[in-house]
Amino acid sequence: MKIKSIKIKLALSYILIILISFGFVAYFLDKNLEENLLQEIKSSLLKDIDLIGNQLIIENLIKEDIIYLDSFSKQLGQKANSRVTIINTQGKVLADSDESLEATAKLENHASRPEVKAALDGEIGEEIRYSTTLKIDMLYIAKPIMYQGATRGVLRLALPLSNVKNTLGIIRRTILLSLFFALGVALVLGSMFAAGIIRPINKIMNISRNFAKGDFKHEILLASNDEIGELAQILNAMAKNLEEKIAQVQLQNQQSKAILESMIEGIVVVDSSNKIISLNSSAEKIFSITKESSKDKNFLEVIRNNDIEEIIKTALQNGKFISKELYLVWPLKKVFEINAIPIFENKTPSACLLVIHDITEARKLETVRKDFVANVSHELKTPLTSIKGFIETLLDGALEDKVNSRNFLKVIQEHANRLDNLVNDLLKLSYLESKEVILQKEDTNIRNLSKQVLDSFKSQLKNIKLNNELPANLSLKIDKNKIEQVLTNLIDNAIKFNREKGTINIRHEDLPDKIKIVIEDSGIGIPVKDIPRIFERFYRVDKARSSQLGGTGLGLSIVKHIIELHDGNVGVESTEGFGSKFFFYLPK
Repeated sequence: MKIKSIKIKLALSYILIILISFGFVAYFLDKNLEENLLQEIKSSLLKDIDLIGNQLIIENLIKEDIIYLDSFSKQLGQKANSRVTIINTQGKVLADSDESLEATAKLENHASRPEVKAALDGEIGEEIRYSTTLKIDMLYIAKPIMYQGATRGVLRLALPLSNVKNTLGIIRRTILLSLFFALGVALVLGSMFAAGIIRPINKIMNISRNFAKGDFKHEILLASNDEIGELAQILNAMAKNLEEKIAQVQLQNQQSKAILESMIEGIVVVDSSNKIISLNSSAEKIFSITKESSKDKNFLEVIRNNDIEEIIKTALQNGKFISKELYLVWPLKKVFEINAIPIFENKTPSACLLVIHDITEARKLETVRKDFVANVSHELKTPLTSIKGFIETLLDGALEDKVNSRNFLKVIQEHANRLDNLVNDLLKLSYLESKEVILQKEDTNIRNLSKQVLDSFKSQLKNIKLNNELPANLSLKIDKNKIEQVLTNLIDNAIKFNREKGTINIRHEDLPDKIKIVIEDSGIGIPVKDIPRIFERFYRVDKARSSQLGGTGLGLSIVKHIIELHDGNVGVESTEGFGSKFFFYLPK
């Protein structure tokens, strides 16, 4: 089982250190005491053996006087408190202080005993040996008995080591009790010291947990100047640095998010497994999706377009920027420029950033510009060709023809007027499209304004029934001249494209925040396919009739721009063969 508390670990470490230290001390003390006690006993025995040897009568030993030797050994053995044994040169025991004469005679030969053998060789013999007789370890000291330069026998003293064992036992018990006492003291003091160390560490841990949760308001306050105090200072500095870094990263993230969300381009980030990581609001609008429903889903599950997915795969595989223009059919028919930028991690593409530019309007503008150039060229070329042709005819001699020359000049005048109208309408349209237009708004009675316009068409309204249902008190704050132009163009079209004995109805609808003005005719109507483009410049439903009636093809475009300048909008409803209903909204 692992110990998790550092307090317990510190206390146990103190105990372990004391245990090991005491163990070494006890071991060496035990060994030294044992050796010292043995050495003291040996020294004492050597002194005793010298004293006993000096008192021995050598002649009695040489004669092997058993009675004398037995009495001598018992008498001196009692005084020395040791076992005294006298052995001849052949190893036979002649006398033993602990044995009777009969028992001594039966003792085995001692010539092979190590201490006796050493003594017979003329040296002091020492041996510690277990005595089978006394059932205890004995210390044997043997000394040669010399006479006239020759060994005459061996004097041996033996002493039991029970006293040594007892003394060592007492010492060992004392050491063991001291060890237990020291361990108990170490446990108490170690716990106290450990608690003093752990207390600031626990404080550091508690506040560090707040750091881990992102709460950097608290500070570790410690008065100590040791390593723990230095650790607290380092953690405080780290927390402050982290707080600043996190705040900086959050600010950068907010700025990046604000930039991405404000971009009109769609942004989609896809990882290496083709799963969507993130996208911005523009991408949500383009593909009619949401961030919540798209995150961590496969790209094709969310945006079902194989061409875009192929661009992503190619960018991730090659690790290079890719830009392509795609025509999307779903969810809307639009033209996009797709830029795929690989994102690298450790020099390997790990994600792909898609930047989706909606260039539909740009392409439409290009088409309109091309159509405009073509239409202007066509509109100018037709009257200019006619003027040029008639002038050449006049110069070739037709000028002298009084009857036809006048007709030719009238035709030239008509085409010149047409060119003048075309140029004037183009200038009007160009002016309306510029940002220099300043509306001169004033309170204007719409009923009276429409009556003025209708009076200017009085000669053309003879065969058309007119119903002006605008109320007499309908007034709006508008640019009178420009709204007059709107009514003129719409009423002019209602007259030109009406039927014989047709009708024109002018009415209004009062809405909460705006007024809807409607001009309805019973004319030829507009085909469904032409309605979306009816307000484009130079767009005509019936080009032959429009040219014949003197139209420039710019009237409805001028109407649209004027109404939009008034923060309104225009529209048309029509059924081919059943008339048209043009309307526009003006804010109240």
